[in-house]
Amino acid sequence: MRILIYGAGVIGSIWAGKLAGIGIDVTVLARGQRYHEILDSGIILRGAYDLRNERYQVKVIEELQENDLYDYIVVTVQKTQVDSVLPVVAKNRSERIVCMVNNASGYETWAETLGEESLMVGFLSAGGERQDGVVEYFIGRGAIRCFQTTTFGEYSGAKTARLAELIGLFRRAGIPAVGTSDMDGWQKTHVAIVTAIANALYKHQCDTYRLASSQADVKLMLDAVQEGLLVLKRLGHRLTPSKLWYMNLPTPVLVPIWRVFLNTKMAETAIARHTRVARSEMQQLQREFDTHISLSGVATPAIDQLRPYLFS
Repeated sequence: MRILIYGAGVIGSIWAGKLAGIGIDVTVLARGQRYHEILDSGIILRGAYDLRNERYQVKVIEELQENDLYDYIVVTVQKTQVDSVLPVVAKNRSERIVCMVNNASGYETWAETLGEESLMVGFLSAGGERQDGVVEYFIGRGAIRCFQTTTFGEYSGAKTARLAELIGLFRRAGIPAVGTSDMDGWQKTHVAIVTAIANALYKHQCDTYRLASSQADVKLMLDAVQEGLLVLKRLGHRLTPSKLWYMNLPTPVLVPIWRVFLNTKMAETAIARHTRVARSEMQQLQREFDTHISLSGVATPAIDQLRPYLFS
């Protein structure tokens, strides 16, 4: 099996390394300094908790050729890059394109570009930070799966053999993964939650420990989350996955739990590090979600109070 990881940032590097580690023929598309790092040293991962280095040899390319065929092309770029990347991918003749990109605006444009039959969608439960060619990372396992598990789906929502195969590949690589028939609802729910968290973090210079110290701002963050979920409900979207039901509990119940979580290295690794380097992506996601707010007619005072910290 041949897999191309299109994008060599933190997520692309994690996926490439872990899939290569179970014997998959992995190629990574990278550019600039990152291309040379992988060419010279391979993918180097360091566990965020055990700080043990793992090195994986993969192929690396700078351009995708039309006739270079893969069983799956996995696109792992930021939302701000996807519109320029997908037309390039569409010229390639591979038939299974998995877009693992933050998205609150739906998949219609992606399907038009890639073809409805080719498009698959997914999202990660992983994160970290890349420095000097080494990716310090975590993968969503154990308790973190109460919040998020790596999830895949077909554009059509159907259960297919290739979807089961893809989920199985990631599980073999040690990455817990599940499927859903409603990736669009899943991603809209995700954006409703992460934009509120990110905007609260921007108020505190992306420091989870500082945010945790402010009971008022943790409550404001959770109020913003619940406003976002109400927006989606008003527009007819289900809370997806349903295991996130607890995010609708009264905020006096949630605030102490989130203050404890925000005081952990897991929160710093999983949330703050990405937030620091992804402000432009978060701005685009907020604009997309603001469209839903306008359509819903829901009042969002907490979101309105946090939004300026994102754009300041």
